[in-house]
Amino acid sequence: MNQKQRISKIIQEFDAQGWHRTGTEVDHESARWLAEKGRGLGLDLELERFEFNRVVPQDCYLEVEGRRIEGLPFFDGGFTSHEGISGRIGPIGSDAEIGLGEVMRGAGPLGAQANQEFQKYRKLSRSGGHQALVAVTVGEKPGLMATNAPDFRQPFGPPVLQVSSEEKEWLAGCARRNSPARLVASAQRIASESFNVTGLVKGSGQDLPPMMVMTPRSGWWHCASERGAGLACWLEVMRKVVQSQPQRDVIFVATSAHELGLLGIDDFLERRPGLVEGAHAWLHFGADVGLESRFSATDDGLKAQTQRALEDAGASPAAPAPDGTTVGAESQVVARGGGRVAALVGRSALFHLESDRWPQDVDVESISRFANAFAGLALQLSKG
Repeated sequence: MNQKQRISKIIQEFDAQGWHRTGTEVDHESARWLAEKGRGLGLDLELERFEFNRVVPQDCYLEVEGRRIEGLPFFDGGFTSHEGISGRIGPIGSDAEIGLGEVMRGAGPLGAQANQEFQKYRKLSRSGGHQALVAVTVGEKPGLMATNAPDFRQPFGPPVLQVSSEEKEWLAGCARRNSPARLVASAQRIASESFNVTGLVKGSGQDLPPMMVMTPRSGWWHCASERGAGLACWLEVMRKVVQSQPQRDVIFVATSAHELGLLGIDDFLERRPGLVEGAHAWLHFGADVGLESRFSATDDGLKAQTQRALEDAGASPAAPAPDGTTVGAESQVVARGGGRVAALVGRSALFHLESDRWPQDVDVESISRFANAFAGLALQLSKG
């Protein structure tokens, strides 16, 4: 099986598993599947367990003018009873009991977009005085574009129900009329577990600082492009490193809970004090690798090295992020902690949509080139 066939197979299998929400049975199955893929390459990957309280949505909908619109609550907002909240629906900032607004995918740095959108909407919800909120999610394609939950550890404010962009005009009319409505966003929090998948390729020079290769493995839906492409690259780098006999230890980690306040990377680092700044370098595969790609690096030397690796593998053009910008949420955690990190992200029109399925918005040829670029970079960085 050649590289493109391997990448295609990984993304297809990942997509077919189902919704990759942290703590679900699909999430657990996917962790075991990924560990087996690593073992097939000769690396004994382990499942590193962490506990958290999972949000399980129940009845989640808006009733207005004789229609029921299904939705998804913000996982770091409040929830309602099964009876919900009744009142008038009106624009955010009005005196209506239920406020209507939008969350949109912005044009800022790709790795920070979801959090920026969320923070903006949260400020509006807090200032409006509404009992509950409806968020029309507007992505680059129609549908419900789920929003990450950066405040998952400390949920905020009123219940927020996310609904599809396809409801935008109709709901705007309801809000102008201050139509009577009922919003239900009921959910349970239950004790759960998830797993980071991690493994070590031992280097010959045990006095050398290790290098790291990471990617998230969880998300809201099937996440074929969003997460599958990065996982395929992660495994391709692993394949090359296992065969290379590196001088440094090379540590691989695929983190869970990307969508839930980055619980996975935080747990991984809490178990390893000093690793962020102590590692020689970190490589990160973010969302949608291979599509409108851009990269960042935390110092000029690493940036130049990354640029050369991309050019050598024919993975250009990949636009460098502006100076001082780090792309990819987990990469930002590392950068804030003083670590050296090179990160790669892309841009898909299906970002955070349920329609992010194989083979839409998956460019296997491009993914293969980026996998080769970062494999070459990993081999360089693994030398003493």
